[in-house]
Amino acid sequence: MIFNMAQLMKEPVGAGASFSTDIHEEQVQLDESLKVTSPVNGHVRMRRVNQGLLVDGWVDLTLELQCTRCLKNIEQPLHVTFEERFYPTIDVITGAAVQPSGEDDVFLLDDHHHVDLTEAIRQAVLLAIPMVTLCEEDCAGLCPQCGHDLNLGPCDCEPEVDARLNVLKTLLENGSQPS
Repeated sequence: MIFNMAQLMKEPVGAGASFSTDIHEEQVQLDESLKVTSPVNGHVRMRRVNQGLLVDGWVDLTLELQCTRCLKNIEQPLHVTFEERFYPTIDVITGAAVQPSGEDDVFLLDDHHHVDLTEAIRQAVLLAIPMVTLCEEDCAGLCPQCGHDLNLGPCDCEPEVDARLNVLKTLLENGSQPS
């Protein structure tokens, strides 16, 4: 997802200079821990601003994730929006190096005025992943004692009783009535 923006960087600020295009990438590897199982489709718009480029857009993709309760692999479709600023490293007119902005973790145009959207999209996808992913809304999960998938039916385990409640159990066994 690399675009050459040298011509757009030559445009004056405020002239409404922009570039829009659709995104379609078949095989995308965003991160070692993220498995993308579908093509990445979307749209991006890049506009010339004072400091460089303002890039915004959206992508649709499907990730392979694990159900939080039963640990089955599931496919999670995502619609992710992003908006980032890209700062130049080389002045497109003079070819001189541009002083970096004082900010950390900024996106930069490379020395040939290319914009690589991969990292910006990766970060937006990481933020868009739900904290809890479920294979089904009513997923029963795994038995905490034997690990049996409770979606397939109940297991033969006896329910664990909290040791702090043993005092109440002995009261019930003795037939005592609380006063």
